[in-house]
Amino acid sequence: MKTTGFHPCQYKMTSDDKAAIDRVDPGLAEVFMSKKNLFLSAFISFIFIFSFGPVSAQNEAKKWTLDECLAVAEKNNPALVSARYKMLEMEAQYRQNLASILPQLDGNLGYLRYDKELPSKKAMFGDSPDDFTAGISLKQMIFSGGKNLSKINSIKASIEAEKYNLEMVRRSIRLSVTKAYFEQARNQFSILAQNESLAYLKEQERIVRLLYNSGKTSSLDVLRLQAQVATAEQNLEDLKSAGYTRSLLLGQSMGIKEPVLTDASESSLSVENSGVNDKCNGNAFTNYPGLKAIKLSIKKSSSDISSVIGEFYPTLYFRGDYFLEDRSFFPGNPNWDIGLQLTMPIFHGGEILARVNQAQYRKKQVEESFTNELLKISTSFQTAYAAVRNRFNRLKATKNVLALSKEVLTTSRLKYNTGKITVTELLDSQSLWLNSNLAYIDNLIDYRIALAELESICPESIGQEE
Repeated sequence: MKTTGFHPCQYKMTSDDKAAIDRVDPGLAEVFMSKKNLFLSAFISFIFIFSFGPVSAQNEAKKWTLDECLAVAEKNNPALVSARYKMLEMEAQYRQNLASILPQLDGNLGYLRYDKELPSKKAMFGDSPDDFTAGISLKQMIFSGGKNLSKINSIKASIEAEKYNLEMVRRSIRLSVTKAYFEQARNQFSILAQNESLAYLKEQERIVRLLYNSGKTSSLDVLRLQAQVATAEQNLEDLKSAGYTRSLLLGQSMGIKEPVLTDASESSLSVENSGVNDKCNGNAFTNYPGLKAIKLSIKKSSSDISSVIGEFYPTLYFRGDYFLEDRSFFPGNPNWDIGLQLTMPIFHGGEILARVNQAQYRKKQVEESFTNELLKISTSFQTAYAAVRNRFNRLKATKNVLALSKEVLTTSRLKYNTGKITVTELLDSQSLWLNSNLAYIDNLIDYRIALAELESICPESIGQEE
């Protein structure tokens, strides 16, 4: 809403103005009363309803608590859903490898037509060139150098590691949603503070106009307040525009396309009694899912090495067949056979040895990644831990500053209305209060985000003072 130009001779006092000026100088009230005030008051009310109606409608939209946002993200976030599908893929791969050590039973049915009858089958078929076969074949592996069991153990370790990787993805998503939630809350609190500041400025502008008409102040004071109101209105519009973007980002982090508004209040965000500790740093992050996943990856690498080494050993199978063969369908002449089958690698050009070396180098890489991850997570934890304590102290300081700036603003308004300070000093106190309010909001949100970051690394560090 734009601020229109002001001409002192065109302004008439309303009943609200009378009450305001009565607090300043009761003798001035009757000077400004006029019947035209009724039309002006109705016009101002219309403008107020027209300007703030959409905001009220927006406020009536559904507002989400943090727990509701996290619950929706648990079901809808694409990264989390994809991680669950990867877990199912690993389980299917495990069943696939488990089947390799179980008996293999196959059925077969075939037909061949020869150009001439085969001498070896002439006694059975006569002069017929047709050959029908049907049968059942059983195959069971007896020994394979342990490579199949090693593959199964490797997949089992991968599944367990994937469970911890899934937990890592879940923590990352929860942190992302929590940050987006608090950023949206930051914007909503800033809008409330800006609205409150704008209301103060408009009320003070009305009083300054009245004081100007009574000759107690200059037109410069009126213009300064008008400029301040126009600036506050523009800042409010900017905050609303940024708020819509942040609501979309919150919805995106949850896995939905609609904008999401937070149901946050200062009391719901206040966790000043929440203690923190550094136990995770003391026990070397033994419960951290990322490190557990790497440990299982090391175990998987060892199984992979054993699996490749098994290629050097012979493979022994038991097999048995029952089959029928004749010149007509369905064939007769049943027969069967049983026996053992042994295969052994003799020369593969050094392929198996190269694969063993490859698996060993891969294991060394994973072992080094464990050291790197431990160093990384330890640094991240200590940084987050220090940030929580620092922001908590800053939060307490800004809260005290906010209370003091509120007293300064109240005193300044009373002093200006009685002509004891200038409009510049009044606007300075107004800016001090607004900046203190925004600083308190920022520190409150930063503190909650720091807590969320610390909790994503070590949930045990939250809720108990060191």
